[in-house]
Amino acid sequence: MRARIVVGRYIETGSWVHSLDPRAKTTAVLLFMAAVFMTDSYAGIAVLLLFSLIYMKAAAIPLSMFARAIKPLLLIILFIFVFHLLFTAGGSPIVDLGLFKLYAGGLQRGLVAASRMVLFVAFAALASFTTRPERLTQALGLLLKPLRYVGGSPDRMALMVSVSMRFIPTIFEEAERIWNAQVSRGLELRGRPMRQQARLILSLLVPVTAGAFRRALDLSESMEARGYRLGAPRSAYRRLTWQGKDTWFIVSFFPLLAAVWWL
Repeated sequence: MRARIVVGRYIETGSWVHSLDPRAKTTAVLLFMAAVFMTDSYAGIAVLLLFSLIYMKAAAIPLSMFARAIKPLLLIILFIFVFHLLFTAGGSPIVDLGLFKLYAGGLQRGLVAASRMVLFVAFAALASFTTRPERLTQALGLLLKPLRYVGGSPDRMALMVSVSMRFIPTIFEEAERIWNAQVSRGLELRGRPMRQQARLILSLLVPVTAGAFRRALDLSESMEARGYRLGAPRSAYRRLTWQGKDTWFIVSFFPLLAAVWWL
């Protein structure tokens, strides 16, 4: 089951993208997200795609891994496309059935919106694939430090992200273990109506949710027993160092933002 999970996975290839400071890659994701939201044309999507492919190639990670990261969101992406196709008017009609019409503007907005989501998820996966989860959490905690001046808690937010990334494969493994136990007791989905299959699959939510709460309680008790306190002064086992290549990596996103804004 763990081999099929790509969320939060670190893939070592020895590329220069892996050696970048996690703070630079986290900032790069935010800049890329800004460029994605600014894009509203096919030309802008093409520029973002080319830019993403350059860094994906530099990371030496197979494109199939990015496809696997996008796969769980295919239904949401399809919904976004269909929503714009059905409810966005503009341009010339491409389908005219009286009360039911599909417009070229809706098709364009649907394709652009779906492409924007695909590109953002793929680039966020690039940061995840090239950064160890604990270093990504450390970078997030450092970047969120200014929130202390407005009453925020960067340590709490960084801890939430770290625990969430750690619990994702654990919850999937527990769901698979419960499913295998049901199958060994004679559970069979083939030949059953779709509604009954959905009901049997949803029945897994109760033990999986109960198991997640149990693990969360055990984790909180173990952290309290070890004297963990949010906001307490603590040192880092590995210190993050900002280098010149990190600066140039961030600078490379500003021409992208300018090009997308111009297009």
